[in-house]
Amino acid sequence: MSNIAFIGPTNYYRVFKLLGFDCFESKNKKETEELIEELKKSYDLIFTTEDLISSGGLGVVVLPGLKKTKEKTALKKQVEKALGGAVSGSFLDSE
Repeated sequence: MSNIAFIGPTNYYRVFKLLGFDCFESKNKKETEELIEELKKSYDLIFTTEDLISSGGLGVVVLPGLKKTKEKTALKKQVEKALGGAVSGSFLDSE
């Protein structure tokens, strides 16, 4: 089992699966908060998107969403910062 989890929409799964994360689908803030409480028992680091949670917590990284008004590189920069190295951003090019 990975020590890193991702909670969010399935269209994000590809990149996070490639990075070796365990992925969990969530469609709203309530589901996300419940998942985080459960997953904090087993995971060292949890990623989610800003539209699914209002604030991060210990071991939770809130990623910027891919809204049309946001710079797409913001997500890539946040993941690189959390992982301590460069990652491929090609997944950002597909919808």
